[in-house]
Amino acid sequence: MKTITTFGIMILAASLLLSGITNSVSAQEDAGIYLKIAKRAQEQISNQISSDSPDKIKELFEEGVRHVNALEDALKSDNPRSAKEHFISAMNIFKEISRHLNTTDAAPKTEAASVSSDVRNPTSDLKRLYAYVENLKTIAKKHHSSIDFSELDRLFSQAREQVSAHDYADTYETLHEIKQVVIKINKELREEASKQESERAKAYAQKYLEQLDRLIENAKKQGVSDEIIEKLENAKENLSSASSPAEIVKEIRKIMSIKDQFELTKNDRLESRVLQVEKTISRLSQVEGVDQENIDDAYDTLNSIKRHLSQGEFDSANELLRELAKQLNEIKNSLR
Repeated sequence: MKTITTFGIMILAASLLLSGITNSVSAQEDAGIYLKIAKRAQEQISNQISSDSPDKIKELFEEGVRHVNALEDALKSDNPRSAKEHFISAMNIFKEISRHLNTTDAAPKTEAASVSSDVRNPTSDLKRLYAYVENLKTIAKKHHSSIDFSELDRLFSQAREQVSAHDYADTYETLHEIKQVVIKINKELREEASKQESERAKAYAQKYLEQLDRLIENAKKQGVSDEIIEKLENAKENLSSASSPAEIVKEIRKIMSIKDQFELTKNDRLESRVLQVEKTISRLSQVEGVDQENIDDAYDTLNSIKRHLSQGEFDSANELLRELAKQLNEIKNSLR
């Protein structure tokens, strides 16, 4: 800015000089002032031009230098009219260069100020992302996931500090990092959920196979045809080899279709109750403070119910189920 101001003063001095003299520049004193001002302007502009300056600026400067050299030659040959023309041309060129340089220097600052003022306060985005991550934590906890959220906690703390310091551009960079970590955690949660779903499906298939075994035994005792028994045996084999949840569901539906087709659904309601009771006993066994002896008694009763079902003794199984339900209620009440 100091250089530009100095150059402006030189332009003003040159203007005053030109307005105060006639076309004659034969006086040695005036001639020396012309050349001194032009040389000084050339030096000032040269100090502002670098290798990174636009080609247009460099070309204009070379043209201005040629006029300064021509001014010096005109003065040496005592040609006042030519000297004045070259002086005016050189000063106009240097003035134009100065204007371009002034615009170029101001542009980055203006752009930076514009960028700074245009960056929106990211507080609302930060809050939404934080709420989403808190929901992910809840899901992870529900599925007993071992996913580590410490990196996200650190990034959220960093983002809050950046917002407090009004470093909004940096905050958005941090928010981008958070989103990348969230994408990774989402993938891990999906993988864990898929694994757990598969494990649950396999566990259910195993329980259903036990039911199917009992159904087959009952069918044999009831004199069901060998064709139906064979269908049930094949269905059992297919369910045993099923691995994915979709395959397990597909095979169980086939079994249910066979049962409906050949009217083998008489004990389905009891079998469903057996599954529910078994889940209840399993949950109670994991509760802190429960009497393990009571849990063992409950399992013994459950096994007796299964034996009755496999032998087709549905009334006895139903009676034991009622007794077991009372027993489980007593265990629940003892924990309150």
